[in-house]
Amino acid sequence: MSIRTLVPALLLALPLVVQAGGSLDISLSNESVRLEHEAVRMGTGAHITTGLLYSEREEAYAVSAGFNAVDATLANRELVGGVGFKAFVFDAREINDVGVAMAVGGFLRWQPDFMNGLGTEANLYYAPSILSFRDVSAFQEVIARLTYKILPQARLFVGWHDVSAYYGEGTTQTTIDTTFHLGFRMNY
Repeated sequence: MSIRTLVPALLLALPLVVQAGGSLDISLSNESVRLEHEAVRMGTGAHITTGLLYSEREEAYAVSAGFNAVDATLANRELVGGVGFKAFVFDAREINDVGVAMAVGGFLRWQPDFMNGLGTEANLYYAPSILSFRDVSAFQEVIARLTYKILPQARLFVGWHDVSAYYGEGTTQTTIDTTFHLGFRMNY
């Protein structure tokens, strides 16, 4: 097994060590796939994520690992959010070097009972130049989704995401992937 396949496999398995329930998030478009595994450590507000994004159209990939603080009591199950950071290692066709960024931000999921299974989600992580490395001047991950609960443990979604890096003085944008996608999240 090569290092290029071993590292993403280890990162996707990282949330398993927190000994808690979690979820697997899979989104697909015609030319890209995004996988994210997340778990919340029992009795704490530690929300750990790992992910992999591959875009065939852009010939690019991004690997991520993140940590967010969430409400450990889950007192409000309709509105769940977290604030923290995500580390990204990425490569795109337009550049000949691997980029690294430590993005700060968070996520918000609103799934009210009165909407009969409908919900919305948003993620925003941004790395300014001080948190972007290897000639990267900025990095962003933006996700917006409309979800529908099909089972107590599963939600379908349709959404859009943009994962991009900026070089130079922030004027040259390198797109890792930007697309509309379909997918699902399974909780375990």
